[in-house]
Amino acid sequence: MALRGQLLEWARHNEAWIVEDDYLSELQLQGRAAPALASLDNSGRVLHIGSFSKTISPALRLGFVVVPPALEDRFGELAACLAPAPASVIQFAVASLLREGHYLRHLRRMKRVYAERRQALLRCLHEEAAGALEVQATAGMAVVTRLRADAPDTDIALRALPFGLAPAPLSPWYVHAPQPRGLLLGVTNVDARRLSADCRRLAELVRQA
Repeated sequence: MALRGQLLEWARHNEAWIVEDDYLSELQLQGRAAPALASLDNSGRVLHIGSFSKTISPALRLGFVVVPPALEDRFGELAACLAPAPASVIQFAVASLLREGHYLRHLRRMKRVYAERRQALLRCLHEEAAGALEVQATAGMAVVTRLRADAPDTDIALRALPFGLAPAPLSPWYVHAPQPRGLLLGVTNVDARRLSADCRRLAELVRQA
């Protein structure tokens, strides 16, 4: 919280804008999410961006921006000049979902589902991929795994695609050497029926690399 306060003070002092892309906080699986910067902003320096694509469905293509009152008209004009907005019926349906409390109930249910899937993935990695993938952390909707130092994580990720697996390699995100090698594994679409086979397949690809 102290760092958030310092950031807000910096923005106020320098008349700078903070763009808060807060698309996953509503699905935090452990503990309570930190309050949004926009909720702590008393100087009108935060532009808060959210999306229903992660929490409801990507098919909606619906998001929102919370801006200081002084910028409402300008952002409204800009939004009207961008790509066509989602159909009005979709916007009214989501608004009703929010107003009647169904959205919060949906979030609680999905957090339970995703937490169960993450635990299943962690358990399966321990049982089927020990020695090949080391769980380093859990963050958001993903599990971070560490590979041996010389493992070609980018190549492993490409070789996994034909098997219906899509791990994200970590090394491309590092600018300076040494670049840690690892794979980011999503938990939202874990299929319990094939989870063991998928973990074994991924471990095999890592060992063969």
